[in-house]
Amino acid sequence: MGRKKSATGPFLPGFLRLAPSIHGNEASASFASSSSSPPPPPSGTRRPPNLVIIFSWTGAIPKHIVKYTEAYKAMYPGTPILLITTAIADLAFHSTKKKIKALAPAIDYLCSILLHAFSEGGANKAVCLAQGYQARRGGTARLPVGAFIFDSTPGTPRYASNVAAFRRALPRHPVAQAVGLPVGAGVLGVTWVLFCVFVGYENNLISKTRRALNDAALWDVKDVPRTYLFSEADDLICWRDVEAHGLASAAPGIGVRSLLVRFKATPHCCHTRGENAEVYWEAVRRTWEAK
Repeated sequence: MGRKKSATGPFLPGFLRLAPSIHGNEASASFASSSSSPPPPPSGTRRPPNLVIIFSWTGAIPKHIVKYTEAYKAMYPGTPILLITTAIADLAFHSTKKKIKALAPAIDYLCSILLHAFSEGGANKAVCLAQGYQARRGGTARLPVGAFIFDSTPGTPRYASNVAAFRRALPRHPVAQAVGLPVGAGVLGVTWVLFCVFVGYENNLISKTRRALNDAALWDVKDVPRTYLFSEADDLICWRDVEAHGLASAAPGIGVRSLLVRFKATPHCCHTRGENAEVYWEAVRRTWEAK
């Protein structure tokens, strides 16, 4: 896989652009080229993840993402980090087939993974990666995830939430907001009607992603722990939708070991603010150690 910085410099300090929307830190380069196993962990502790994959929320900008990459560097020094970003075009215009093809360069990096997905965009890209991995490795191969972290996801289809998410992904320039929002709201409205009336409510992207997160054909849903981090103040994803998915995951028939962490007043994908940071990152650590 070619490794090069983008023409305008790295997306994040210390990260290389591996392919469109795919970035790896310096440790990921040595990880990809090394066939040796890492040294055993101290007695009584679990080996750090071989790789951390972060699927950022739609339209996330570097200054917000870096809080999470830096925290993981501190928590697991030397562990490679793969960052996969999502643009609004990925959800609105790119087919699943096209997104799977674009994620092909990431397949070679996969091993025992701590998967951290943000919002609907991140969750959908995680599912696409699992599907692409399966297609590359064989029809029954499952993405080797050792722990799941779901931040502000998964939700259910809600038109008002979709419009709010689209608005947040638009450039902050007044003209872009004034022109883009009505057009986007109109397109989303037409799409909503098409799915509800003709295609079927359960066949929209959000519903399919929600189901796929509990698909035993894509990943181990019985033995891999997962944590859901969400907030009652989230204006894009209803906390009840996230909680319901976590409870359903732990129900008989699926049986995932799920930890639900519900915050009271944090905005969408902003649950590490202030005193919540310690709770948030301790939940991440506990999830990985629970394996």
